[in-house]
Amino acid sequence: MSQKDKMTSDESNDKQTNRRSWATKIKSVFQTKQRDESSSIKKERMLRQTPELLPFIQIHDDHILLKNGVMDILQIQTKNIHALNDADLNYLLMIRTRFLRSYFRSYKEIILNFPANTEVQRTYWLQKREQITSPIRLEYIDQKLREFDFLERERSNREFFIFVYADDKQELTDRKHDAMQGMQKAFPLTELTRTKKEQILFLLNNQNTKL
Repeated sequence: MSQKDKMTSDESNDKQTNRRSWATKIKSVFQTKQRDESSSIKKERMLRQTPELLPFIQIHDDHILLKNGVMDILQIQTKNIHALNDADLNYLLMIRTRFLRSYFRSYKEIILNFPANTEVQRTYWLQKREQITSPIRLEYIDQKLREFDFLERERSNREFFIFVYADDKQELTDRKHDAMQGMQKAFPLTELTRTKKEQILFLLNNQNTKL
């Protein structure tokens, strides 16, 4: 190789090195910008979800502490009104109307979709499975368990709840008692566990998210 060719080759290698160096720098700047933008978006999302935007402070077993007062969540036990005759349906409507006329305090009714819960059925079949040795029956039980998995994954139950509000805990207890008494003969109200209340509040504030 001549001296001229060697110099040309060296210059070409230097240019390629410079191009790679510039490409690396540009890539580094672009990645840094992306990280900054991602961090900015993340901060904005965090700001939108800060507790300052929500009225809830603490969740207890028998009440939820708010920034302005207290509240509690009760579940409404529903009935299949399509299977009732006219007399029973009119009776429910009368009791419901009486409650709406007599209970003038603040409350809110909401409807949420919860994943189907087959825990009771699953526990039953798992106990049966431990007592059975027949391959045919074991296959049948395994099929039932797979069906429960499908139901919990794909199906949901529509559940109804009522939010009862008050200024303090004692007043909340009285209002809950009045609500439960007023709804007892039509659509009874039941107490909820703390975990269930947390799930309800989570779904209310994350409506595009599943449990």
